[in-house]
Parts: sequence; structure tokens; C-alpha cells
Amino acid sequence: MRENLTALLDSYLADGAVGASLAYARNGATPTALASGLSDRQSGAGVTPDQLFKIGSCTKTFVAAALVKLAETGKLDLGAPISAWFPDLPGAKDISVRQLINHRSGLPEFEYYIPMDPSRRWTPRQLVDIAFASDKQKAPGGPAVYNNTGYVLAGMVIEAVTGQSLGAYVRSAILQPLGLKTTWSPATEAFPEKSMVRGYYHRPPPAPDAPADIASGAEMWRMDGVLPYSDALQDSSDSFPFEAAYGCGDMVSTPTDMVGFMRGLFSGGLLSPPFFAEMFEHRVPASFPGTRMRETGAGMFQSAYADRAFYGHQGSIPGYVAVMLHDPETDLTIAMTSNVGSGNRLSFQASGLHPVVDQAIRIILE
Repeated sequence: MRENLTALLDSYLADGAVGASLAYARNGATPTALASGLSDRQSGAGVTPDQLFKIGSCTKTFVAAALVKLAETGKLDLGAPISAWFPDLPGAKDISVRQLINHRSGLPEFEYYIPMDPSRRWTPRQLVDIAFASDKQKAPGGPAVYNNTGYVLAGMVIEAVTGQSLGAYVRSAILQPLGLKTTWSPATEAFPEKSMVRGYYHRPPPAPDAPADIASGAEMWRMDGVLPYSDALQDSSDSFPFEAAYGCGDMVSTPTDMVGFMRGLFSGGLLSPPFFAEMFEHRVPASFPGTRMRETGAGMFQSAYADRAFYGHQGSIPGYVAVMLHDPETDLTIAMTSNVGSGNRLSFQASGLHPVVDQAIRIILE
């Protein structure tokens, strides 16, 4: 099996990826990890399974679990309005804590409007301000619409309730109980930067008739002034400051830790059944164009891989793509990270990882 998985990763690299790392576990076994390709094109260093990748929106599952843990310990009510923390936020009295993490808050979005300024150090409140200055707010409780702003506010709630930084609380409530030692929240805590792989971004010149909407392939990040148009991959490791992602996408990790986290969630080792249900159950249909996510709970999606229903999250941030998944039926947990990416969701660099995960699942389950 290991030979087949290694060959699969090598074929992904041959198609145009730079490096990849993968881990999986079943039936109580210790995760199996393997890696292939380059962590740094300039030095030629290879990827090893213990190296860190930016995991983008997979951060959301960790933050959702941390918020739900506060509810489990009686520190907050998921049904309470967020106006207790944000009295001046428009519509705050009608938005619940729960809606911050289930994509039904109606809050405006900031991700597509924030300038990619590598030198800028954003505060969470500035991210929220960008959202309200740039996008339209909708009524809460409607259809699920993917929303990063809610997770910024969720991080701010965690900090207000605990008196700790977001990273410190995620560490004490989530990472340490599960014995996860290769995961960090760089927006709010120090991390071993030398263990990070470099990220590479594909930003080809747009065609004259290129679509303007993100779902059809328009670039989803504002890279002007940071990276020029080029058919070649460009190092984008530092283009998106960690503070610009905060509670919706700042974390770095290894596939082994991501597998350990998902198994901890689904085994009941982290949250008791009624509170795990806050994340896993009460799902609603979600059509997020350019992704495989079909239903959303709180910090957890149902997505189709290898013709099976898997639960977890995917993430992308300039130069990196990641996914972590669990199938309760087969007890398979799998995570994969890559250090190539693109603002065009439909491109190989942004989406080529997912068919590799399909094939890896089939190899493991054979």
C-alpha cells in the first residue's frame, strides 16, 4: 500500500505540484505518514512528514471545537446573541454565537477585499471593519453562505471569555488534551518557522474574456502589487500575513496532527456527544461553488470523496492547499497538504489535490 501511495504522490508532483504530505489512520492504529517533493525549490530540500504546512480554513474546525468546548464547560451559551461582546456591531442582537461558526450569520465577507500586504499586521477588528466596508450584510439564519468574518468574531469571543490569546486557548483546550505537538496558531503565538515548507502560487495572466466571478475561476485574492502575473510558480510564502487570517485560517500543522485531531473529535475524546453534535449534526445543504462541500455543520462539512461521504474541512491560502477528512463508516481518517496553490479555485494548483485524495482513499480501502 505504501508503495502505491508514494507513486500516487509522485504522479501529483509530475503533474505540476511542488511538495505533498499525507497521513491516514484506521481502527485505532497510529497514523501512517508519507511525503514527497520539495519543501523549498531554491535549496532543493525535500518534504518530510514532520514539516509544517499552512492549512488555511482547516483552522476553522479547530476554532469551532474550541468555541464549543467553552459551551461544554459552561463558559458561554451557543444560542446567546453576540451583542454581549459586540454591542456596536450591526445586527449583533440577532446573531447567535452558534451562527458565527455555522456560516448562517449573514455577516459580510472580508477575504476577497483585504489587500495582500506582507508588511501589514492586522487586528481582528480591522478584518471585521473591512467586511462591513466592502460587502453586504444579510439576515441571519438563512441559507449557509461561506463566511470568514464569523470565525474572526468567534476568535475574539474566545479571547474575551478566556482572557487568553486564541492560540493559547486552542492549545490548552484542544491540542494538549489530544497530544498534538506539531500544530500552531501563528497569528497569536510563536511557532518554529524553520519547520515551515515554502508555498508556491500560480498567477497566470488572465485571458481577455476571463470570468469576473470567483466560482467561475476569477482570482479570489487581491495579489496586485505583491505577485506579478506569470505562468511560472512564484514563492508566496509570506504574501498573506498570519494576522490577516487569524481565527479563520492562520494555523500551521502536519497531516499527522490533523488526523489526530479529527480522530479525537469523532472518538469522543475531545467533546461529549451533545457538544460534538453541535459541530457534526444540524447540518444544512451548502453549495459552495468550486468546492466539494455539500452540507455544513459548525466547523465541519460533509464532502464527497471516492464516492463516500467524508466529514471535515478543506483549506487554501496563497501557495498552500490542505484537507482533513473522516469517514465514520470505514473509520478512515485522512489528511493531505500541498505547497502549491492558486487564487483560481478551478485550476490544478488549487484543486488538483482533491482527486489525489480520492485515489488515496481507494488505495487504503482496497
